Amino acid sequence: MGKELSKSISKRLYVMINMKKILLFGLISILIASIVIAAGAGEASGQGRGMNRPDMGVTEKSQAIGTDPGQDALTDEEIAGLKLMREEEKLARDVYMVLYNEWNLLIFNNIANSEQTHTDAVKILLDVHSIEDPVITDEPGVFANQELQTLYDDLVNQGSVSLLEALIVGATVEDLDIFDLNELIAQTENQDILLVYNNLIKGSRNHMRSFIEQIENNDGTYTAQFIEQSELDEIVSSSQERGAILDENSNIIPGFSSELSRQQGQRRMLQPGNYQVSGGKGINVQQQANRMVIQAGGISVDCPLCSEMTQERLQNGTQFYAKLSNGRNAEIKIMPDTASQTALQRLNLRNCTDDCSIELKEANVGDQVRAVYNFQAQRNSKVFGIFNAKMQVQAQVDAETGEVIQVNKPWWAFLAVEPEE
Repeated sequence: MGKELSKSISKRLYVMINMKKILLFGLISILIASIVIAAGAGEASGQGRGMNRPDMGVTEKSQAIGTDPGQDALTDEEIAGLKLMREEEKLARDVYMVLYNEWNLLIFNNIANSEQTHTDAVKILLDVHSIEDPVITDEPGVFANQELQTLYDDLVNQGSVSLLEALIVGATVEDLDIFDLNELIAQTENQDILLVYNNLIKGSRNHMRSFIEQIENNDGTYTAQFIEQSELDEIVSSSQERGAILDENSNIIPGFSSELSRQQGQRRMLQPGNYQVSGGKGINVQQQANRMVIQAGGISVDCPLCSEMTQERLQNGTQFYAKLSNGRNAEIKIMPDTASQTALQRLNLRNCTDDCSIELKEANVGDQVRAVYNFQAQRNSKVFGIFNAKMQVQAQVDAETGEVIQVNKPWWAFLAVEPEE
């Protein structure tokens, strides 16, 4: 991708923001006296972990600060910036997922997981400020912003040429992120937005260092396409950044406020205990030896996904999210008893006996990774209606939608009679 083409793409990405700025300048000048943008609050007293760290979730507990009521009053420029970064971080995740599948190089998978954290962080701000989410589907490679859609297609095509080109694509994505975040940071004084943006840009600088190292290991070079070459040189010559984000006065930038956390809830790692989900249904999570089990409505499900699951307590009940290998957080909307009933009906069984097992696990369905309930049972049958035989049957139920994904029976099932049990 040439430098002039890259700058042209970035320029087009900002047309919407700049046009709104021009059209609304007069109105903002009149209303500015009544719009209070929080420039800061109480200082935090300790250090947390930056969002770029792969072991940090977006809702990890951080230092509490007071919240100025005016902080909810965002400008159109700030709103447009949040929407842009929500999709741009998703673009980074989606591109890296494709390149990992193409080249099986771990750097793409690791950074894709980090980008998932980044886009989730922006989503929190969108929800708190009641801003419409531009990501209408989490399907990889699908974007509402058509400029980003075109950019995604171009980058994937470029990254399929060779491993070196794929690594250059990675550096290009981080180059664009740093350029855009520099612009957006300069446009806001909102502390919650600055917290997120400063963590995102630190993550992008770390990602850039990693990609440049890999490019050079593969006898290649990378030239800045969006940021200035001097800024790129400074990033590459510096060490990986760790720890809390600091402001220009070397003070720790405060974390999400306690009020922000109360509005949005906090996702935490799933722990054993009793939970209530939407609709008033109760479920129980147990740790049994080296495995976790979910119980609901008298149905017990082994849960290999539970070690990577998080939970968020909201007003209408607890929501559960399973971290999948592609970095996506799948919301577990279907509870074990509902999934079991669906599978039993499809397999023409009355109940799940000793010869039956259910697991909540990850499964590859076509080119997608899904969280599924995997139901396996042994049932009685009569081959040709005469000879007794045990038949192994299996059904998979999507944990997000309740859809029966597949039903498997032995090849000779068509020769057997399967009475309802």
